[in-house]
Amino acid sequence: MPSHLCNFKVRISDADQNGTLKLPALLQLLQESATEHAHILGVDFKKLSPMNLSWALSKLVLEIDTLPKWGERIYIETWPSARDRIVTYREFTANAHDGRPLFRARSQWLVFDTRKRRISRLDALPEWETNGSRLALDIDLSAPIQKPEFINSQIQTCARTDDIDLNGHVNNSIYLVWALDSLPSDFPYYLTPRTVRINFLEEVMPRNIVDITCSCQNGRSIHSVIKKNDARECARLSIDWRNPLD
Repeated sequence: MPSHLCNFKVRISDADQNGTLKLPALLQLLQESATEHAHILGVDFKKLSPMNLSWALSKLVLEIDTLPKWGERIYIETWPSARDRIVTYREFTANAHDGRPLFRARSQWLVFDTRKRRISRLDALPEWETNGSRLALDIDLSAPIQKPEFINSQIQTCARTDDIDLNGHVNNSIYLVWALDSLPSDFPYYLTPRTVRINFLEEVMPRNIVDITCSCQNGRSIHSVIKKNDARECARLSIDWRNPLD
């Protein structure tokens, strides 16, 4: 089976005030797992960079059973499940050291031209084995995230130098930082994330100013990241929340 297994320890810098793994740090671990496997498959950043190509996360759905604690070691398995001319799909499952399921995710990735800053076809890359009979989540990634009918809260921020990754744009995990920061001040502190869905629509570049809006209704928060200079939406996120005592 074309899968890759890696393990990580939840560092103190990865933990929130409750001692559990932060959502942005979780996304970074998925990215690290995908990067390790891309290296094994011969399509990592170092191989693509001379071709002026790079990977970008396009869509993600994440389901969480429980978030690991600071100091816990987690085991993430990842594998490619499909590939067409433009996009490829990657699955993730994560378990604790004792085998407890922690979270699972399905994602869509694309290759883009780093000079022209536009999507490129996958034809230039070598073939790799996929396992379409095994999905971490049986979910349609093409389904749009609904546009909120109203706004509960809104913040504005600037893309910092520290937010920029090897692709020269804001890293995907930063969008989750912005989304969480945009939650209303009276948002119930005891709620924990159950499902996270992200659609990345456009790059945010260094020093870009963005507005992040948040709409909360029926246990769900919907967040939109909009560039200030041209009012273009760069990402839309949806988070379903639950009471851990229920």
